[in-house]
Amino acid sequence: MRFYNMILALGIFLITAGFIMFILSPGGTDSLVITVWPLVGIVCGAVFLYFTLSFTHNSFHFFLAVFCGLSGIFFGLVSGGIIPKTIREWWPALVVFASFALFASGFYKACKLRIAYTFPAVTLLLLGSVFLLFSFRVIPGSFKSFALTFIPFFIIISGTFMVVLFLLQRKYNQFYVEDENEESEEIETEDEDFFDKGL
Repeated sequence: MRFYNMILALGIFLITAGFIMFILSPGGTDSLVITVWPLVGIVCGAVFLYFTLSFTHNSFHFFLAVFCGLSGIFFGLVSGGIIPKTIREWWPALVVFASFALFASGFYKACKLRIAYTFPAVTLLLLGSVFLLFSFRVIPGSFKSFALTFIPFFIIISGTFMVVLFLLQRKYNQFYVEDENEESEEIETEDEDFFDKGL
């Protein structure tokens, strides 16, 4: 097991080092703060990913790993000049990355699509996409006026969906998210039953 953990650590380290070299390549921004914070995100994502896959197997830690890693890599490439436009224009991508991380953590936890993770992930993806359209001036007009007009309707629709999902989960048990401790207790109970039958 230690050998495989070392391979995992080495692989994550090499991937992290490669992206850091891209970010620190000439032609990017001269601002130290703008250059450093994506590196911190990449390193934090790599650390969370290693400990999640090797030890904790926690879906929240996996969410942090994916979110920090994607955000750090993307904004590092932006600050390095590899991706055009500025970080100020790309900020809604954080919401999109949060949706990707939530989707990935749900799949990592259940090994299949669950409504409890998919619905919030799709919601964040739609919000992030709309924010990006306003940030790049694809949609003309003020974002403030758009938010005041449509956000209340969006909140009402989201609340309606959640009520419907709650009713569906009572029938099909697809929305319930098990706690990490409950999962471990179930595994221990199954192991005890197995050994009891064997004895």
